[in-house]
Amino acid sequence: MKENKRFQRNSNFIYRQIVDEAVLVPIHQDVADMDCIYTLNDVGAFIWDLLKEPQTREALIAGVLADYDIDPEVVTADVSQFLDEMTLVGALEVE
Repeated sequence: MKENKRFQRNSNFIYRQIVDEAVLVPIHQDVADMDCIYTLNDVGAFIWDLLKEPQTREALIAGVLADYDIDPEVVTADVSQFLDEMTLVGALEVE
């Protein structure tokens, strides 16, 4: 059975590209608390960009596969891990 959950950005997180780093910062936390700042790698930043509109896990995997030359099994695992971690910290919401 296909999963129909759609992931979307939490508007309480700010995304910024600072020099060569992509960071997510929750606006409800104390900015001095460095534990609440999340650095994204290139693929994570790419996925975040794809999430301008709500997306399913499958659509995000397809988007990464279309743009990166990475083994599909690795992409599936990495996208799933990214979505799980970002949901856990509250950066993503699930519809």
